Amino acid sequence: MNTQQSELRAVLQALALPVSGQLRLYPNDACKVSRLIQEFEQSEPRFVAGTDCLTNAQKEVLASLHRDLLRVCLDHTCTDVALRRSDVWRRVRLLARSALLAFNWPLALPPQFEPAVVC
Repeated sequence: MNTQQSELRAVLQALALPVSGQLRLYPNDACKVSRLIQEFEQSEPRFVAGTDCLTNAQKEVLASLHRDLLRVCLDHTCTDVALRRSDVWRRVRLLARSALLAFNWPLALPPQFEPAVVC
């Protein structure tokens, strides 16, 4: 798996987490929602540009996710409360799960969320 794939997979896994996981993902970040959106906006175009064999289903789910994340910004639902209660955020989580399935990637904790292994 290349860097662009790993980055997008981790972002999709973060977006697919339940609310409690998303809130814990960036505990010291005041605006967790902006961070989630920013990471998708940075990784998705790099991944698409570096991939020449996306299926229509993969393109559609990424486009839908992008549209809904833009809607989050336009609707001013960039708050922790909105992350918990907004229908748009529920849809974003479902779309992120659909995207993971479309790419045959695991619905799992993103690498930055996994506990460190201590030897």
